[in-house]
Amino acid sequence: MSKISEAELEVMKVLWKKKETTSLEIIQEVSKKMNWNKNTIKTLISRLVDKEVIQVIKDKGNLYLYKPIISKKEYQKLENQNFLDKLYNGSVDDMLLTFVKSNKLTKDDLQRLINLIDE
Repeated sequence: MSKISEAELEVMKVLWKKKETTSLEIIQEVSKKMNWNKNTIKTLISRLVDKEVIQVIKDKGNLYLYKPIISKKEYQKLENQNFLDKLYNGSVDDMLLTFVKSNKLTKDDLQRLINLIDE
């Protein structure tokens, strides 16, 4: 899968939420959060189609609907692995140790981790 840019990710968030929608709805949703013009958002949609991350469906009323091909969970899994590979040579242990040693985890966080490990 081609890399999804930060800007393209804003479009994907709308599609993951709506499941299937028109470019107008995507533009309206993204515009609420980002101060981008509609042509910028249309370009992002086109890029995602070209990357085969979203698909275009023509409905009966000559409207084009956009639908994600990759799920949010699949994308998160891929990005998590990229993050681990890039910063920790794929080692979850090293990542967790870094967080624990930097005191970024609360006692509750640690207890949840222990519970997950016990399961």
